[in-house]
Amino acid sequence: MTNERTEQDEAEKSAERIDALKPLSSDEMFEVVRLNGVEELSRPTVSLAFSGLAAGLAIGFSVIAEAAVVGRLDSEASWASLLGDMGYTVGFIIVVLGRLQLFTENTITPVLPICHAPTRRNFLALARNWSVVLTANIVGVVIFAAFLMLLPSIPPEMREAVVDLGRHSVDGGFLVTMTKGVGAGFLVAALVWVNANSRGASLMAVFVITYVIALCEFSHVIAGTMEIAALVMVDNITLSGAVFGFFLPALIGNVIGGTVLFAFISYGQVYQEI
Repeated sequence: MTNERTEQDEAEKSAERIDALKPLSSDEMFEVVRLNGVEELSRPTVSLAFSGLAAGLAIGFSVIAEAAVVGRLDSEASWASLLGDMGYTVGFIIVVLGRLQLFTENTITPVLPICHAPTRRNFLALARNWSVVLTANIVGVVIFAAFLMLLPSIPPEMREAVVDLGRHSVDGGFLVTMTKGVGAGFLVAALVWVNANSRGASLMAVFVITYVIALCEFSHVIAGTMEIAALVMVDNITLSGAVFGFFLPALIGNVIGGTVLFAFISYGQVYQEI
């Protein structure tokens, strides 16, 4: 009897070890992200605002890191942008691993609870979340842009590199920027989804996905607004040009990519299983 019990205990422990090594299923990943979303929807407004402000400031380091690398390299070299784009990942690493509130992450995390329970209360909570986080993110990147452009905080060549990044962001026009925003929104939402199953590999996931965003020159509304704010501060673009030339199309594209495409598709693949 003792031997049978020992064998049964060993079998249960073995099964537990196997289960621990298995990747999460799609419905389990949905539940992880959804529960995080429920938590985000219930957070106090002040907490969201300060976390969003910190995220906006942190994203500024993506821009300055990219500019710092490019500013110190031969910009005509074919490999210069490849190295510079690695710097773009810095701010996102801080935001994701630091669990700060970034608007483009919130195009999926607090949306999944609404997919599961589309109540009036949840919609109002989402509206509060989006408005507070987006506003705080924008305030953060504008403060960071002012720190770079209006104070002697960085060398002139780095400041010019930031301005060049901003000029490039508004080159394409409304439709092009919006389309590029779809790509960025989809990838950031995919990052949130992948992180639910990363098992300690979050750093690599953030690096790879945000590096692809930079390589493909997709339009991220928060990081791009940092570059556009720098342009406004040196009189290279008007405020209305910044809003309608970048901010608005990038915002629309990010929401389409993150919410309309990735979040709804993610729910569609599991709604009959949850």
